[in-house]
Amino acid sequence: MLRSMTGYGRGTRKEGGFTVTVEIRTVNHRFREIVVRGPREWLVLEDDLRRLVAEQVDRGRVDVYITVEPGQAAEGKAVLDISLAKAVKEAADRLAEELGLRDRVGMAELLAVPGMVRPEEPAVDPETGRAAAEAALREALAMLVSARSAEGQRLEQDIRRRLTVVRRLADDIRARASVVPEEYRRRLMERLREWNVDASLDEGRLTAEAALFADRASIEEELVRLASHFAQFEAAVATGGSVGRRLDFLLQEMFRELNTIGAKAPDAEITARVVDAKVVLEQLREQVQNVE
Repeated sequence: MLRSMTGYGRGTRKEGGFTVTVEIRTVNHRFREIVVRGPREWLVLEDDLRRLVAEQVDRGRVDVYITVEPGQAAEGKAVLDISLAKAVKEAADRLAEELGLRDRVGMAELLAVPGMVRPEEPAVDPETGRAAAEAALREALAMLVSARSAEGQRLEQDIRRRLTVVRRLADDIRARASVVPEEYRRRLMERLREWNVDASLDEGRLTAEAALFADRASIEEELVRLASHFAQFEAAVATGGSVGRRLDFLLQEMFRELNTIGAKAPDAEITARVVDAKVVLEQLREQVQNVE
């Protein structure tokens, strides 16, 4: 089954008077990029957390957010932000001077500033919380993998449907290509008759000209390679897993063969089918950009 590169997961663990929450968001990326964000002191766990993520995610941009909520604040204790108080007082005094005001900021106003006074929270040692963080991460990863798999299943259905359309167009091109040389010969005969030329006088040259055209306009090799690309693409989709880059490469090869077919085959119907096929391939490429 295919997996999408976009998804979300969340996990929470309580332990020793604190709660650890881990959130994961993934989006499309050419390679795998894992970014861990959280309290600075908890980033000592970054390498271990990245390793756990890498076991489940092969490709995509992965943002991991760690939130730590301590338990009950220390009873009867509070923390005063002195730096913030000084900054607010200086700013207020400067404003009063500029406006010629007598009032100055007092204690009541300073204490009312958000964040000026807060309960004292016990510090949480990240090493103590390692097990909780890893457990929360595993829970988040399980949710993420489930979401990416569900989206991947929807992607696979759409990709298979569009591939069927392209294969049908390729079959139409093959069928049309088989009659183009004979139509070219027929048009030559009609033109000679319009010019009052007896085509039977130079039947050999006429046959040679038609054969030369058929050789020059032959797209059989391109159609064979296109069929091979279809088979490889379908096999990769069936295999599943981290096949996004392979699918993208095969789509590039399909585009290349269709471009060559369009350039070699001097036929309006074939050209129309080539354009239709390239439109669907472009839609396929957009979908494959989401595949891990």
